[in-house]
Amino acid sequence: MKKNQVRDFSYRLKDIAKDLSFLGHPRYPLKDLYMLFPQHKTFIDCLEDVSVPFPVNTSEKLKAMDLFMRDLSHADIPYQLKKIFTERIRDYHHLINMMENFDNHTFYEHSKKLYGSSGKYAKNNAFPYFLDKIPEYCLEDKSEVHLKGEDALNYMRHKLEETFDPTEFEVKPSSSLLSDASAGRRTIKLNPHKTYSTGHLDIFVVHEGWVHLGTSLNGAAQEDNPWLSTWAPRTTFLQEGLAIIVEIITGCMTLERWSKVNLRHIATSMAEKGSSITEVYRFLKHNNMEELDAFKLSLRVFRGVPFEGGAAFTKELLYLHGMIELLYHLHFYKTDLKSLWVGKISFEEHIMLMDHWSFLDPKVKYFPKALEHPVVLERLQKLKELSFSLFRHGFL
Repeated sequence: MKKNQVRDFSYRLKDIAKDLSFLGHPRYPLKDLYMLFPQHKTFIDCLEDVSVPFPVNTSEKLKAMDLFMRDLSHADIPYQLKKIFTERIRDYHHLINMMENFDNHTFYEHSKKLYGSSGKYAKNNAFPYFLDKIPEYCLEDKSEVHLKGEDALNYMRHKLEETFDPTEFEVKPSSSLLSDASAGRRTIKLNPHKTYSTGHLDIFVVHEGWVHLGTSLNGAAQEDNPWLSTWAPRTTFLQEGLAIIVEIITGCMTLERWSKVNLRHIATSMAEKGSSITEVYRFLKHNNMEELDAFKLSLRVFRGVPFEGGAAFTKELLYLHGMIELLYHLHFYKTDLKSLWVGKISFEEHIMLMDHWSFLDPKVKYFPKALEHPVVLERLQKLKELSFSLFRHGFL
């Protein structure tokens, strides 16, 4: 195996993936949104219309993928790594199909191929029982301090500087987020107009910061394996599952937060079964979600699909599905959390890395010290045992 070939194919894969993260910047039929949700006109004004084209030359991307696959077939690298690169290219094909079929049912069909569907997992009778046990791990948010705007941004900066070099990341305000916070390769974005408790901000620190930002920075530091810095939809399953687990074991998960995580799953399932965006919105409000938050979550569920129902953007399912699958994975393979911080990886890719760890030698530049605390490790062990006892033959 030639390491220089791994690097060369990694950079080519990175170039192919460029501009395909369009799912984080969706477009909507704004005329319909203004008609359905006139009360949210101010936020709708921040969104882009479906008529705005995505800045991607899909024909050139497809040519690059074909050439990549042709050259990969002759490369002197292990079969397992060839398979991983091939699967990522398959992901990118799905993304291009989704881009070309934005706002119709075909988008949903490809979403299911990438992220699964609610019906597939609902058949497992242990799933709802597992979810009912999680509140036992949730703590009350006793924060007395509430922050907004620059104060909230600074709180997050200081917290993240305890783990990361401040020159390697930034925390920025963003008013158009469909969530309260989000993470990019080197950036954390936070809604500057909302007031947060320090407990709420701590959730963002561990979820968006420790997990999403941390794995991005570690991936970017992989000189011999730069493919670990490259995003693909299949990595989302592990990423979101890991982020929810870390919230729970560090004591950041509250009953309110857990309720919202569950509502994401229920809302997606409702949309798949035929509920319209207005029906999902009313359901979320009925379950004590603030109006604007209910609207944003409805938009997350319906990005790329028709508003009348029968389809959804199923990535929202991965918070719960990824959590259970990862707990089972950690228990079955007897591995630790730190090995998951090497970059953006899927479950299959993590297994390959464990098999070739000494040769590939992936580095972990940043890893939150709090995750090595005995109490945190004890909580993780209990969750792993719960998952394995319920899903002894696998979650799927």
